[in-house]
Amino acid sequence: MDSKGIINIELLFCTLIVILLLIVNLPMIENGLNSNIEIHENSKGRILANHIADSINEVNSNEYGFRKKIKMPESIDGKFYKVIVNERETIVEFNKRDGKSAINPIKLVDSSNKTIESMELYNGRTYLIEKTLVNDNHTDTINQSSILIRQVEN
Repeated sequence: MDSKGIINIELLFCTLIVILLLIVNLPMIENGLNSNIEIHENSKGRILANHIADSINEVNSNEYGFRKKIKMPESIDGKFYKVIVNERETIVEFNKRDGKSAINPIKLVDSSNKTIESMELYNGRTYLIEKTLVNDNHTDTINQSSILIRQVEN
């Protein structure tokens, strides 16, 4: 063989090795990119949970009658979500995942001052968080601090 034939075989062999390396590495690169996208989505849900928890804690740490409005975003990266607030945490459910953020223990009440275990907040709506006093003769509750969360107009 002449030297041109040897160079062509070496070039062909090197090209095959590069193609094999790309075939092996492409799935790993794709998985890494998908992980980054999931981390980004999860962090947005967690940030929303922290924002709601911080707002509830701020209202709870102030005087009776203190209020704060929060506006829920339309979506998390274009996906529907739901927020559940209970006595100890806020939970953002989205994309088959949960983002949680702890809050100082509170007593949740509805608009008629009845104790509730949890409340759901929905995307795109505005809510008013208010610190109130509960007086319930049936349970002998007098002047107990509570948190009322209700939907309001923008």
